[in-house]
Amino acid sequence: MLLLENSTVLLISPQPWDHIHLSKHHYAIELSHRGNAVFFLDPPVAALAGGIDIARVSEHPGISVVRYQPRFPLVLRFHARRMFDLLMLREIGRILSAIGKPLDVLWSFEFNLFSDLRAFRAPLTLFHPVDPLSSPRHVSVARSADAVLSVSNRILSNFVNLDTPSFFINHGLSKPFEEMARSPSGTGGSADGAVRVGYAGNLTRPPVNRDVIRQMVSDNPLVEFNFWGPFDALLEQATAVVSEVAAFIGFLASRPNVRLHGPVSAAVLAVELQQMDCMVLSYTIDPHESDRSNSHKILEYLSTGKVVVSSLISTYAGHRELLRMPDDGDDAVLPALLRDTLDRLDEFNAPNLQNARRQFALDNTYTRQLDRIDALVAPLAGYGRH
Repeated sequence: MLLLENSTVLLISPQPWDHIHLSKHHYAIELSHRGNAVFFLDPPVAALAGGIDIARVSEHPGISVVRYQPRFPLVLRFHARRMFDLLMLREIGRILSAIGKPLDVLWSFEFNLFSDLRAFRAPLTLFHPVDPLSSPRHVSVARSADAVLSVSNRILSNFVNLDTPSFFINHGLSKPFEEMARSPSGTGGSADGAVRVGYAGNLTRPPVNRDVIRQMVSDNPLVEFNFWGPFDALLEQATAVVSEVAAFIGFLASRPNVRLHGPVSAAVLAVELQQMDCMVLSYTIDPHESDRSNSHKILEYLSTGKVVVSSLISTYAGHRELLRMPDDGDDAVLPALLRDTLDRLDEFNAPNLQNARRQFALDNTYTRQLDRIDALVAPLAGYGRH
């Protein structure tokens, strides 16, 4: 099986290796554990001034990070796309020359820079968008792939009129959360008996439904709300959006029942989420960042076993035993749904339900997802569009 053997894999990521680890990073690590030589292509780095740099990752010797900067202005992508695509073909040649050996697998999570994935000359090419696609150009990248993978059927619906086969693969559960799910340690509730509600994620992101979260906090003054993740990015900028975010953060900071923990490592977060009684997620629709079809944090939440109160996430519409969501998708009812959930915690956190949530999360580890991907694309190996 191509992905499980000693293959050479180029993984293209829209986030750099030193970013907080997302699905791209976790798949790269899992691939390296299986004996693959993984080249992780960072997005362009202006400081390299047209150069290319490849460096081995010390903690993962099977992974090398490839950093590059095109030798032409990237702004051409917006003003002269045909010329941009032709020039990027030359950059692909430079990248392949720097890697110095032929690829077995090209795996791209990126949909803005490379329009023709066939140019990488890999026997197997995978296109793996995990965010909403906002342009027909993003969709057309799939024409040059052997298979499309994505985390929701809503995203995959963009490709129904293409010949390229497409497959649903849920988000993955990373190792720290997997370890805690296998050996849970938290019972929930604080030492003084207070109920604890948890939220993990960047509070400054556009999709965050701050009005709903504000009401949840206000409606439950005796409940301790814990927030992990960045909350002060760009707040010094004087824009209307940033001012609204700053006011929201100021509100949270002023509430005696709120704990703002800031960003922490996945290992720390996995442990601390175990102490929660309930998790919350409230997202609005955003054309670039959220179509409410899936969210990686749901698996992290489910790994605790505790009940989740969430916006209607379409991937989980058939899993109402795992989390509580508004039937009609209206987040205005979320504060009342949270209140009802907190009043019935013993019911929703019954041992059998906690075990079901953990088992669902454990069925979606990156190890399991890579096994699934390998089985799906193995028939494509050796005869693609190349």
